[in-house]
Amino acid sequence: MSKVVIAAINSQYVHLNLAVRYLKKYTETNSNIKVEIYETNINNQLLNIIKDIFELNPDKIIFSTYIWNKEYVFEIVKEIKKVLPNEKIILGGPEVSFGWEKIMEENPEIDSILIGEGEKVFLNFLTEENDKVMGLVYRKDGEVCFNGTEKIIEDLDIIPFPYEKEELQDRTKIFYYESSRGCPFNCSYCMSSIDKTVRYYSLDRVKEDLKIFLDSPIKLLKFVDRTFNLKKERYMEIWKFLLENYREGITFHFEINANIFDDETLDFLETVPKGYFQFEIGVQTINPDTMKSINRNNILDKLAHNVRRINKNIHLHLDLIAGLPYETYEIFKKSFEYVHELKPEMIQLGFLKLLRGTQMYNEAEKYEYKYFSKPPYEVFSNKFISFAEIIKLKNLEKILDYYYNSEKFTMSADYIIKRYYKSSFDFYEEIADYYDKKGYLKINHKESALFNILHDFYIEKGFKDIKVFEEYLKFDFIMLGKPGFYPEWLISLKDSELHNSIIKEKGFKSVREGHKNSELELFSFNIFNGNKEEINIFFNYKTREYEVIKNNEI
Repeated sequence: MSKVVIAAINSQYVHLNLAVRYLKKYTETNSNIKVEIYETNINNQLLNIIKDIFELNPDKIIFSTYIWNKEYVFEIVKEIKKVLPNEKIILGGPEVSFGWEKIMEENPEIDSILIGEGEKVFLNFLTEENDKVMGLVYRKDGEVCFNGTEKIIEDLDIIPFPYEKEELQDRTKIFYYESSRGCPFNCSYCMSSIDKTVRYYSLDRVKEDLKIFLDSPIKLLKFVDRTFNLKKERYMEIWKFLLENYREGITFHFEINANIFDDETLDFLETVPKGYFQFEIGVQTINPDTMKSINRNNILDKLAHNVRRINKNIHLHLDLIAGLPYETYEIFKKSFEYVHELKPEMIQLGFLKLLRGTQMYNEAEKYEYKYFSKPPYEVFSNKFISFAEIIKLKNLEKILDYYYNSEKFTMSADYIIKRYYKSSFDFYEEIADYYDKKGYLKINHKESALFNILHDFYIEKGFKDIKVFEEYLKFDFIMLGKPGFYPEWLISLKDSELHNSIIKEKGFKSVREGHKNSELELFSFNIFNGNKEEINIFFNYKTREYEVIKNNEI
């Protein structure tokens, strides 16, 4: 019997490839064939991967091919044929499902490509003659053949649970899960819009799977459903199940459409323990012309209302896409301000990618798109925004991660924005320009350096009340934890006696343990109400909370 290996070259070490696990489990459940998974990431050296695959000595190796690994996979394929010339090399995944004719022509090392939904295609490929396998691209007598697409799986419950018990003990990895496939929406830039048929796993099956995750020690489970909250009765039952089986220390991540929540749903979400759910919401743009061009319809007032209610106890990621049709630099600024005003925990600033098979790809000429010809196919410019402006937004994205998404500058950055800028965008744009002129964008910075640079920026801008600002910056710095040192601008004024008494009051096991996991700092300015008064702030690093101590009273 031939040895079959599926290779997953992930974007990061913490990621796990869900697709290859489904292929393995489906094949082994429905045949006597054993499938081995080889999993690594794009940061692993090419020679190491080739060595690993060579030592596995497979007869057939299938590469899971995505936008983030396509170039690397193609490099591996060219080299692996040199050391394993008789090995059959097969590719599958969204990056080879379109334009496969050209791929096969330009890459003679590739023997076959699996097209579309993989489970049935993969199993049939391993058990049937090539000319009988739907969804297979293959070579025969010097010609490239394709038998047509395989029908999708209607009953998703026939697909086995994808993870092994042993790997569910890993607390360091991000686990992925699906309760449905397909998307009913028609966003012109998205591959998911191609499959408009939404199929669901049964609720009993989903609950059974989720119980396995809940009974494990994993920390993060990301649902890959393109829009999780399509059917209220369904998603509410899943959420109620998760709440009934609540486990501390795990977070469930969902991609949702915030426009379609009603008050009953919002009331329920207010009962969810903090940190248990995490939502990613695709806003993308607030410009009406842009929304129309990409087949989206954000109801902005409702979206804002729902996000503000959700934001009380659920970690929110709001997404924007730069480079969309009809969105100039100035118009994008308005979209940014809208999202920033909603105060999510994270603003994900992405850049449009022209993906083969999408409507937007076919409209590239219409909007005069110039884009990178290799993955990730990001846009350089279009008739509405220039490459120079895209670069400015790229710089801003990095600064946004530093001073907003990190959640480490909540007081200090907010202080600057409220007092010296008409908009938050202006602040991030200006400090990004400052980083660029100083050459800082090309450097990886330690946390302490980010604080020092913000302090220098404040001074060089000539902003007033530097001592007041330093109090806000001091709060953010101390919130990080025990740094081992303080920067020159941070003057520490702690009352050790008061700190010891608070430690005893808070129930730490010992004074030593209390000092290790807490800090007390005197502030000459009340950063919470703006009054010029002295306050002590107690920082509890175990709970990630702080408490204002006035008049030395615990």
